[in-house]
Amino acid sequence: MISVKGKFKNGVALPLEPVEDFQEGQSVIITFLDEETKEVLKVKKNGSKTLEDLIAESEIDTGIEDLAAQHDHYLYGKSKK
Repeated sequence: MISVKGKFKNGVALPLEPVEDFQEGQSVIITFLDEETKEVLKVKKNGSKTLEDLIAESEIDTGIEDLAAQHDHYLYGKSKK
């Protein structure tokens, strides 16, 4: 599966970059993005995100310093190691 940026114009979805290796009439899924989603989904020209980008978008400050090391304690109530 690939992702391509595009525009919706005159009732037709048009890709903004060449799409190769696909057959005429092939099925696609088109997702319309609102302005907020567009900002979140900044992607590179090839349509991919770096691992660092994905981690940064998912990052949540819990204030728990040992969360990674003691995840079983916080998730399941097990004794700390």
